[in-house]
Amino acid sequence: MGPKRPNRYRLTPRAREDLEAIWIYTATAWSADQAENYVNNLTQTFQLLLYAPEIARLRAELNPPVRIYSTGSHCILYQIADEDLVVIRILGEKQDWTKILRALDT
Repeated sequence: MGPKRPNRYRLTPRAREDLEAIWIYTATAWSADQAENYVNNLTQTFQLLLYAPEIARLRAELNPPVRIYSTGSHCILYQIADEDLVVIRILGEKQDWTKILRALDT
């Protein structure tokens, strides 16, 4: 049997802040409807990751080790912890992941 799949996803407080900032930015730049659609797409991606959590390879060279899945213009940084898929951050593709992850580790 393969590794156990997580039963649910949860967002860290930082990931919740990221999601809110994405909504605000998108609503301001385009529209509230577009913001809702984009955030809904991200949420659907969290669901996809529950069914295929190993779709993104483990980036063990990063600290903490995370998986990074790209969707739209954002990357979802996550870990598999027991029965949870933990979304650590939702970052723009051009953000410096290593710098942000170092800040998480302190």
